[in-house]
Amino acid sequence: MSYDQERFAIESYVAANWTATPVGYDGQSFTPVSNSIRLTITSGATRQGSIGRTLNRIDHIGMATFQIITDGGKGSAEWRGYAETLMDLFFEKTLSSAGVPITSHADAFLRFSPPEMGDNRHPYIAADFPDPPFHLTNVIAPFTRYAYR
Repeated sequence: MSYDQERFAIESYVAANWTATPVGYDGQSFTPVSNSIRLTITSGATRQGSIGRTLNRIDHIGMATFQIITDGGKGSAEWRGYAETLMDLFFEKTLSSAGVPITSHADAFLRFSPPEMGDNRHPYIAADFPDPPFHLTNVIAPFTRYAYR
């Protein structure tokens, strides 16, 4: 269960569920245009998730950051709809390693709004600022990727 599989699952989920705007994917060349988003995946801490008899669960904590790019000088109405849709798309979502939503947490590969993150686990708006000629808004979706060793 590698970082590349983590990226693949998140990008596959975005590709299958986001059609509102063009998407720039993590680490790939992308020229921002008005009404587009850019995805950046940040891997963070690794924690011991369980103590197993044969396999231990390792929790890989991370964040998917969606930078919403809209026209500058048009106010917040332009980006708020995109932000709300992104937050709804990742709220308490559990994915398989193929990036397909699943309902069983026992089979989870990757989980957004993970309970391991406590009260700050749900997607949120983290930044909102002008960057002429655009306006940029960041939506953060915390996640945990589960691996077994």
